[in-house]
Amino acid sequence: MITRHTIATVLTTTAIAYSICTPAQAAGLASVTAASKQEPVTEDRDRGLQNEVKAALGADDGMQGSYVAVAARDGHVTLSGVVLDAAQLARALQTAMAVPGVRHVDNALEVEGR
Repeated sequence: MITRHTIATVLTTTAIAYSICTPAQAAGLASVTAASKQEPVTEDRDRGLQNEVKAALGADDGMQGSYVAVAARDGHVTLSGVVLDAAQLARALQTAMAVPGVRHVDNALEVEGR
């Protein structure tokens, strides 16, 4: 089922991608986001985990200049968006995995310029 949240996420990611990437890269990123988009978080613990991962990434000064969207379901976290380089990608994955309650992290992040 397509929800407002799903539509808003895909549109926001697409707009950001087109503002920071070439059109070809942005189209690829938008299609990855649309394909990997899960249903919106419905349970409080999933929403809490999602917010904790977002907060951890936001508090990390090494993640400045990146855009990372977070989805969580039953301890499984998916990170999607754009990071500046491979070091930021690794840092995002490590930061997410360090959040209590995270059991697995799926990587749907793109490195800018690739």
